[in-house]
Amino acid sequence: MSGKPKILIVAGEVSGDHHAADLVAAIQARSGNRYQFLGIGGDTMRGHGVELLYHISDMAFLGIAEIIRHLPFIKQVKRDLQTEMKKGVEAVILVDYPGFNLRVARDAAELGVPVIYYISPQLWAWGQKRVEKVRRYVDLMLVLFRFEKDFYAGHGIEAAFVGHPLVDQIRPEENDRAFREEHGIPEGRRILALLPGSRKMEVAKLLPIMAESARQLCEEYDVLPIIGKSSQLPQALYDEVLPKDREWQTVTGQTHRLMQHAYLAMVASGTATLETGFLQTPMMVCYAVAPLTYYFGRMVIKIPNIALANIVLGKAAVPEFIQKDLNVPNLVRGAGRFLRDEGYYRSVREDLKGIREALGEPGASQRAAAEIVEFLDIIPRT
Repeated sequence: MSGKPKILIVAGEVSGDHHAADLVAAIQARSGNRYQFLGIGGDTMRGHGVELLYHISDMAFLGIAEIIRHLPFIKQVKRDLQTEMKKGVEAVILVDYPGFNLRVARDAAELGVPVIYYISPQLWAWGQKRVEKVRRYVDLMLVLFRFEKDFYAGHGIEAAFVGHPLVDQIRPEENDRAFREEHGIPEGRRILALLPGSRKMEVAKLLPIMAESARQLCEEYDVLPIIGKSSQLPQALYDEVLPKDREWQTVTGQTHRLMQHAYLAMVASGTATLETGFLQTPMMVCYAVAPLTYYFGRMVIKIPNIALANIVLGKAAVPEFIQKDLNVPNLVRGAGRFLRDEGYYRSVREDLKGIREALGEPGASQRAAAEIVEFLDIIPRT
């Protein structure tokens, strides 16, 4: 076992895995490879030298019923993290995933372990009760959006704005020729990207509706549906939920390229809406959860839109199809407007330009690493 100081890092989703991996690389570069990292993450974090206690595929719970069903496992994960903290770590870095990570923050604070939070919980959306948890448990808060820094300042909490790592992770291509040749897509045929998310339950719930909508759209428009497949999920899951009356084209590990070269996308609500918007691809945002989960969610969500793209832009720039509104007729009708009305299509693309402006300059991971290394250098050692 390495004699280096240890840092516990927790990311519970695919997007967090990528952001955490970039952060680890930046911290090691800035500190001279000073630390040993262990925790919860995915293949990207593992590839950057993080010792995984649990993989993100074990943590993909969606909705209250799923969480209740997995409570024994969740408690075991928390116990294992507490064990590592008691063995001695320099700090805990929590990446997004607030439902779980705010509890880890409390455990760490109670054990006297410094807590760094990278990618703030969306407290501005969920109401302000959780603000007190951040005040009590988090020692260094790093936020991706300027309005989050202002939000915390309004509550007397200092937060550091570092910008969004997507600016560095997404590499737009000059044209779509290479992508089309690679995937056998005829020049001029409009690509309809189906992006149902990276969790099993998301794919199982959203993809059948997206796919049937796409099938009907193909009868009226010259579009080619392509499914963005998560490398974390088995092909059998997609085979099980897709309609059997046609062959479905998929791409794996090229989500950003698919987003960019698509004419239009159906996207699961989450970070993917921000990524799609950053690439200025018009989209329809899709989401549905168990009725009980939705009921309690609407009780606490304090903002009108749920798509990150719309939240960042401060308006409903792209249509959202949520819960009962997520159905085939609505998606076909919504897509049809994009495919028929060029003026509407161009106006949405113009609105989406604002996302690039909101995400800050390149170098978010490096700025976050600088804040973290400086913080680690000044915290008292026990």
